[in-house]
Amino acid sequence: MQDKVKEGGGRPWYRVAGSKIWYFFNSLKLTLFVLITLAVVSIFGTVVEQNLPVEEYLQKYGEKWTSFILTARLHDMYHSYWFLALLAMLALNIIVCTFERFPPKWKALLNHKSEKFDARLIEKFANHHTFDVAASPEAVKERVVNAFRKKKYDIITSGGGGEFRLYAWKGRIGRLGSDFTHISLLLILLGAIVGSFAGYKDFRAVFVGGEMSVPKADFRLKLDKFWIDYYDSGQIKQYNSLLTVIEDGKEVMKKQIWVNEPLYYKGIRFYQSSYGTAWNRVSEAEIAVQTKGRTEHGEPMLVKWETLTPLAGTKYSVKLIGYAGDFAYDEGTNQVFSKSAESNNPAIHLEIYDGDKLISTPWLFLKYPGIFPAIPNADEDLVFTGYKGIMYSGISINKDPGTNIVWAGSIVMGFGFILAFFVYHRRVWVVVRESGRSTEVKLGGMINKNNLVFEKELKEIVESISSEKARG
Repeated sequence: MQDKVKEGGGRPWYRVAGSKIWYFFNSLKLTLFVLITLAVVSIFGTVVEQNLPVEEYLQKYGEKWTSFILTARLHDMYHSYWFLALLAMLALNIIVCTFERFPPKWKALLNHKSEKFDARLIEKFANHHTFDVAASPEAVKERVVNAFRKKKYDIITSGGGGEFRLYAWKGRIGRLGSDFTHISLLLILLGAIVGSFAGYKDFRAVFVGGEMSVPKADFRLKLDKFWIDYYDSGQIKQYNSLLTVIEDGKEVMKKQIWVNEPLYYKGIRFYQSSYGTAWNRVSEAEIAVQTKGRTEHGEPMLVKWETLTPLAGTKYSVKLIGYAGDFAYDEGTNQVFSKSAESNNPAIHLEIYDGDKLISTPWLFLKYPGIFPAIPNADEDLVFTGYKGIMYSGISINKDPGTNIVWAGSIVMGFGFILAFFVYHRRVWVVVRESGRSTEVKLGGMINKNNLVFEKELKEIVESISSEKARG
């Protein structure tokens, strides 16, 4: 039939194509290419901050480079189609290499019919010994079995009468070290992909006494306390937050966190990552009454946040309703904001009442007193003389459901490394045959690594078989 056109020695075209695809993914060159490419592009993922607003990329890199970053998905690299394609290629490469090498290796490890061998091959091993023992073949065979068993070898025997053949082995599981490593890489890749799509990272700044919402969760966090520990030299030793988990209106968990000691709840980790003073709120401010036209002012008094406070010696009351650490004004939107988190230009926003009547809502500046009159059509004015800031704690939020998979992969990888580097597969073939009045022993074998250890062990086994103690 026409749809079964054959190529390459009569094989169907789809088998030829399948073989080529299999060979492509079984290539060491592909492994090196993908690993090097992942290492190089990871540099871009580190240099280019991920998932920022487009405006920040424009400000940092300009329009031309921002266009390239967005087109190449470098701003969200770990979710880009090309990065996922590289991970998929690496996964397929690992799977194909494992299936290519594992079945024949496993079959060879389980096949112990190695007593059927040519005795002449023993002398071709790098490690071999030929010696005579003044004992019967049966007795020598028993010595050989005992000597290998003392060294923790498994051994099988065959033959009888004047000739015996023995095959001994140990550490065969060490040959599977690379396969366990392959499996561990697949688990780590799977965990990374699961975490990338099902997890998230976020950040919240929460004030002492305040609460914060948790993304994609049915509970909230409250910051009960924040404090800083210092060394005797005055340097910061550690900063701490006391957090309470609130679920369904109830406090269900309380924990103190600090750097490298997170709170873990319902698969989400909360890390202490920063701290600072609020740029849009204070706990209290100091203001003083000043007669217009004079430079001196009266005794400062404290005004608490959102609390109506009478001004001593006047008919007015004030309420502190706003604060900007680095005052800025947007004429387009008529909005006041803090252009940075630093206290470069502190300003407070007040409501001033004459009795129950709101008469003014001025902004007062710490560095520029009297720049705007606070109380209209009055001889008194107000000046801003100081404030007490509110500390906030910067909490990093991290949900990564792939973490346990990655940990499982890491454990499997550690086990694979132990097998690969510390468990040696030893195989020894022995022929015991009658030779006149004595018995000849031919013994030789191989090891997959660490030949010096194997050579020493074989010498000890030969001495054990030949020794007078063994004869008894």
